[in-house]
Amino acid sequence: MLVLVAANSNHCVPWMCGVTAGRVGLMMSPESGCPKTYPFLPFAIDNGRFQAVRQQREWDEQGFFRIIEKIKDDETTPLFIVVPDVPMDADGTRKEFDRWRPRLEDLGWPLAMAVQDGMTPDDVPDGIMAFIGGTTAFKQEKAYGFIDQCSFVHVGRVNGLRDLMRCHKKGVESCDGTGFFRGRRAQLYE
Repeated sequence: MLVLVAANSNHCVPWMCGVTAGRVGLMMSPESGCPKTYPFLPFAIDNGRFQAVRQQREWDEQGFFRIIEKIKDDETTPLFIVVPDVPMDADGTRKEFDRWRPRLEDLGWPLAMAVQDGMTPDDVPDGIMAFIGGTTAFKQEKAYGFIDQCSFVHVGRVNGLRDLMRCHKKGVESCDGTGFFRGRRAQLYE
């Protein structure tokens, strides 16, 4: 399983990737700016909508597309790009996916649909990756049902050792969490 950590000002991630045999990578988002990419460093692009909702601010659409333009210039390819969604709103997410998919498909990069509470594997179109979002309860109860039916499953907001090990044991391809470098000892037990 690949663990994608927040691509913020933490410059140790490229070094860590070298010593972890490619099991650590970056999750880029509008909040992280435009970090440098490396051919040996796996990365994905999040749209940043969850953070915007959480922080009660406008979504940084320009920041999202700045990252995309930089990556195109770097001639590197992300593992996936999370199509803009409506956090915690299944119907809104379906509509946003239909709206943004054609524009992002033109990039030729793998796309991921942010899965929200109430969605099922049938909501994820063929050839699209499942990015399990939604509430913590939804993820813990429903996330693993997507593994057998979707080509790739990523679980968001995995910030504790217990959830990390659960994802690994269930066969999730990747996960992310902003808390991996916060240094809170409690994360070892969460």
